[in-house]
Order: sequence, then structure tokens, then C-alpha cells
Amino acid sequence: MRIFMTDQNFAPEEVSGAVLVTELATDLVRRGHEVTFVTSVPNYPAGKVFPGYRNRLYSVEWREGVKVVRIWSYISPKKTFWRRLLNYGTFSGMVFWGGLFSGKADIVMSYSPPLPLGISAWLLSKLWRVPWVLRVEDLYPEAAVAAGVLQNKTAIRFFSALERFLYRHADHISLISEGFRQNLLRKGVPPQKLSVTPVWADPEVVKPMPKENSFRARHGLQDKFVVMYAGTLGYTSNLDDVLQAAELLQKHLDICFLVIGEGVKKEALEGYAREKMLSNIRFLSFQPRETFGEMMAAADLNLVTLNANSSQTSLPSKTFNIMASARPILAVTPPESEIAYLINTTHCGVNVPPGQVQALADTILLLKSDLEQLTEMGNNGRAQLENKFSRSVCVDIYEGMLVSQHRQNALSTT
Repeated sequence: MRIFMTDQNFAPEEVSGAVLVTELATDLVRRGHEVTFVTSVPNYPAGKVFPGYRNRLYSVEWREGVKVVRIWSYISPKKTFWRRLLNYGTFSGMVFWGGLFSGKADIVMSYSPPLPLGISAWLLSKLWRVPWVLRVEDLYPEAAVAAGVLQNKTAIRFFSALERFLYRHADHISLISEGFRQNLLRKGVPPQKLSVTPVWADPEVVKPMPKENSFRARHGLQDKFVVMYAGTLGYTSNLDDVLQAAELLQKHLDICFLVIGEGVKKEALEGYAREKMLSNIRFLSFQPRETFGEMMAAADLNLVTLNANSSQTSLPSKTFNIMASARPILAVTPPESEIAYLINTTHCGVNVPPGQVQALADTILLLKSDLEQLTEMGNNGRAQLENKFSRSVCVDIYEGMLVSQHRQNALSTT
């Protein structure tokens, strides 16, 4: 089966989304399928083209059997609304031309966000007369509105109409959680059009490792109780509560808050830490993929945070890497969120609602005093990951879904 896939990020970018789409594409090739992946030149998260690449109209490279087509798009390190819109728009439009030059496929699969990408995927599927599968990983425009990124009422109406158009015209919609499925059902999407394929982590790549390792030694974290956040520092990350909790815990010299990542809020977070002279917080840039396992293992507690507005429209994929590393999760999310539900059902961590800074600080101290409970929660997460959220399990679901759509289309055209 010839599969056409498209998303803005693909290897060598090391953000979790790019890792997942890369793993899916390469695994489908190993299972005997032909995969063409149309994407942009690597530039995330800094908005600068990676060394060794040029932002050309069209270029081709091969990665583990995947034909990777890189197309031109507007790229800028500035993350203003209009620059983001221009980036999404140019990339989404160029995907159509990238698809035409890449050759006909048997099925089209696109990721959302960005929403406009679905238009090119839909047009290609109509041109080739093949099914189109829409993979929804954030509920847009709701997520952008909740994060405060999208406030213009005209733009909100436009993207809401675009969202409805995509849901109506997609042959199948793949969602990351049951909560997302319920959201689309409330919007009138037929249930037979929807399926849930969870985000995953690879238990063969992210494994339980000793806590005292070279990552800790390199950053002077020996004998520290490390509370780690690793991921994008964006509008939904809700790290304000974490910094305020760190302020309350300054006298506990053996507790270190480690914030790893980049994003639009990093400068403000660093500014707050400097202003409050928080010596118990350290900021690091994204770490190389080859050190990822040791980095995850170096944590005593791993943070997953979302603000109240975003809790129903996002499910950070970092959650599953934490589970794979057999480390407990400390979530800062509303109790009705997808993350809180996952933690409560798998017993892999603790959830504290946003805005309860004292409770967050108290929870950290309580967990720090019970290492046996931390170990048990980490082991619970690892076991659930292996059974339900592993790479092989989820790729099986993806492959079955794509093959089923291809067969249905073949039967309907004969």
C-alpha cells in the first residue's frame, strides 16, 4: 500500500511530535508499505533552519526507507499571530504541490494542527480518488483560543468553519483519546467515522534506568530530589504554578526544579526566577535525543502541566515517555482533564488542580518523603505503557485503520 503522510515536523527534529510521526512512518515501511512523507525543512522550535538544510521549494531525502519530501514554507523565529498564520498557510498550500510531484498514493493521512493542512490533504485525496484519514492531536481552534493565542473573533469563526469542513469531508478521523471522541460526537461527527489511537512511547527506547547517572553528574544533580519538566514552554504549559511552588520550597536545599525545553514563555519564566532569586530552579535547552533516556531517568518526579482552559483540548505526549521511564507523574491539571483521568486509572502519579500552589508544594514534600510510593507509581506507569501505549501496539492500530480504509475504498470503486 502506498501511503502519503504529511505534518510540519519530521526527523531530525527531536520534539515529541516529530519523533512519533517518524516512528510511525518508518514502522509502516518495515511492514511492507511505501511511505512518502511531505514536511517542512527542520526548524522547530527556534524557527531557524537546521544546519545542513536549506529552505528550498522541493527536495527529497530518504530516511529508513521513507521518502521524505521537504517543501518551502515561510519560517520565522518570531511567533506573532500573523507570522504563525503565514507559516501554517504557506506550508499547507505547498503540501498540495509537494504531493503532486511525489506521485499518486493509495491513501492520504494528514495531521491537525495546523487546520489548513487538511485542505491540501483533502484535495489530493479527491484528485487521486483515495481515502483521507485526518489525525487530530489538538482540538483547534479551541486549543488556540484556550491558550490565548487566537483572540480575533473573525479568525475564530473562520477556523471553526474550517474545522467543521474537515470533519465533514474526512473519510476517517483518528483521535488521541476518548475525550476527543466525545468532543467530536457533540459536534455532530458520525461515530462510525471516529476511532481512538493513543499517543505512545517506545519501551525499547525509553527504559527504566538508574537515577544516579551521567546526566545527573553532568548537571550537578547528585543527591538532589529532582522535579523535572521537559517539553515546550508554551502558553498552555502552566509553569507559573510550578515556579511559585519552587518559591515556597526555597529552604529545602535538596529539591531542584529542572525545566528543560524552549518556547514562547521561556524568557518570562526565566525572568520570574531571576526576580525572585530562585536558586532551586535551573533551565536547560532541549537535550539531544541520544541522552533522552538518562534525562528522563534522572528525575524523581516528572511534571505534566496544562492550564484549566487547555485541559480538554490537549494531551501532552510527554506523559507516555514518563510512563516508559518508570518515573511517577506529578500533573498540574484540572481533575476532569484527560491527564488526570489517565493518572487515576493507571495509578502512575498524582494530580493537583491549577491555582493551588500551596497544595502543589505540599504534595512535592509528601511524595519526597515516600520513596516507596514513588517507585510503585513509576512501575505502574511502565506496566500500563507496555500493555496499552507501546509503539508496537499503537502502530498495529494505525496499520489496521489505514488498511481498512484502503480496502473499503477499493470495494466501493469496483
